[in-house]
Amino acid sequence: MESPDRSAPETDIETAKGSPIWRDKLLLTLLSIAVLGIILQITLGGVVRVTGSGDGCPDWPTCFGQAFPPLDQETIDRLYDGPRPTTPRPHNVLLEYSHRTVGTLLGLTIIATVILVWVRHRSSKVVAWLATSELILIFIVGMIGGVVVLRDLDPAVRTLHLFLAEIVVFLAILSLVGAAYARRSSDADGNSSPWLWGRVSDEHHKALNLAAIAGVMTLVALLSGSYAVWKEAGAVCASWPFCGGDFLPQSGLAWIHMTHRVISLVSILVVLYAGHKVWRLPNISGALRTAALASSFLIFAQMLMGAANPWTTFAEWARAGHLSLATLVWVDMVFIIALILRPIPGRELSKASSDDANANKA
Repeated sequence: MESPDRSAPETDIETAKGSPIWRDKLLLTLLSIAVLGIILQITLGGVVRVTGSGDGCPDWPTCFGQAFPPLDQETIDRLYDGPRPTTPRPHNVLLEYSHRTVGTLLGLTIIATVILVWVRHRSSKVVAWLATSELILIFIVGMIGGVVVLRDLDPAVRTLHLFLAEIVVFLAILSLVGAAYARRSSDADGNSSPWLWGRVSDEHHKALNLAAIAGVMTLVALLSGSYAVWKEAGAVCASWPFCGGDFLPQSGLAWIHMTHRVISLVSILVVLYAGHKVWRLPNISGALRTAALASSFLIFAQMLMGAANPWTTFAEWARAGHLSLATLVWVDMVFIIALILRPIPGRELSKASSDDANANKA
């Protein structure tokens, strides 16, 4: 019998202690729910903002001092004691309360996920610490959200609130992909580069850098747009692509708005280029190829939704859809990054490991 091959690729799939992490359907379900829940939470936050429902509940964490808020106008008028000169309408209360409820359920989902990872799969350090970081950050986001409700904060603080929520999405996607996918840690060929975790081939490394730049540009464009809205510069340019027909903005608010448009244009070009490069990579998974293709559709939809804002005189659906699509572009770029870092489905790597073991015993 031959001795085991010491140069055989190592894996980070659990084999010695219990079932591997990619077999844990409950965990993968919770991780998936967390990703979808955060996207829904950010989308609801955008709807709350554009409908003026941020003060729908004047207190926090309760709503009108109750666990379940009143939804009839007479009771709202009687109980309201908030910053708005007029009392909110029932739909304002319902939207703000729905936003909080989704946030609460999301927090409970992430808590359950973290407990499950540490109890069943503590040897999967990458997933365990990513999920734990996600939990810590969602708690911070919730606290900042509470302060935003209770105080009229500077637009920069509101932008920070959205930025941290988008980082929670980032951590949630990395956790999900880290649990479902794996990477060989061998670098015996010397033709690979370290990148966060695992090893990435030189060819894929360039596409990974492009995707990372595209992701950062998407996030900057998203945040600059939200900052412009909170500075009351979101609707100062009533035409597209220029501001009122002038090549150069004519006011400070117009400069803020047009800066967002310029950043958005750069991000569109970078996302398209990154998606094209990833699409042309050899030997990539179907999921990665799908994400690369989706980047083109999403970025064009986002561009049209941005143009629809002035075209529709900044209708609520166009404003809310603009933020939602920007978040989806960010989500797609993060998936691309994660799938390049962790390219092998766990079941395939586990089978390869078993085949290697059987070959060594022969």
